[in-house]
Amino acid sequence: MARWDDRTTRRRDTGATRVGVALDAVLKRVDPEEHLRVYGVWSFWAEEVGELIARRARPAYFRNGVLVVTVATHAWMQELRFLKESMRQRLNGRLGADLIRDLHFVAGPLDSASADRAPPPDATPLGRSLVSVPAIGDPELAAAFARILEARAQRLARARAARRR
Repeated sequence: MARWDDRTTRRRDTGATRVGVALDAVLKRVDPEEHLRVYGVWSFWAEEVGELIARRARPAYFRNGVLVVTVATHAWMQELRFLKESMRQRLNGRLGADLIRDLHFVAGPLDSASADRAPPPDATPLGRSLVSVPAIGDPELAAAFARILEARAQRLARARAARRR
C-alpha cells in the first residue's frame, strides 16, 4: 500500500504568473500610452464645452493626438478657434492626461442623431458587445479585461473598414 509523502501534498512552485501581471503586460502592448481613453470625449463633450457649443460642434474622430471636430457653420468654426486652447485643456483635464495635442475644426453637416451617439463605428469601443464575459469581482481586473476587449474591437473595426474600401 502506498504512503502519501509530505512532498506530494505541498504546493509546487510552477513559475506561474499572476493574472494581473500578465494582463498588465498585454495592455501595455495593446495600448502602451493609454490612448483609448481619449474616446471618452464623446461621452462628456457637451458637459465640458457647454450645450450651446455642443449643438453646433461635435467630435468627428481622433488621430495622432488631434481631435477633429465637425462644426455646423464657418462662423462657429472661427469662434471656436478662439476657444481652442481652453477647450483642449478642459478635455484633457477631464481625461486625466494630455492626450489631445490639438483641436482641428472642419465645417460640415451635423447629423442630428449623432448628438446622442458615441463616436463613429470605427472609433467605438465595441468589445463588450462582441464577447460575453462573466462578471468579474475585482474592479481593476474587470477594467483590464474591458480595455483588452475594446482594443480588440478597435482592431476588428479597422479591418472591416479596410475591407469595405
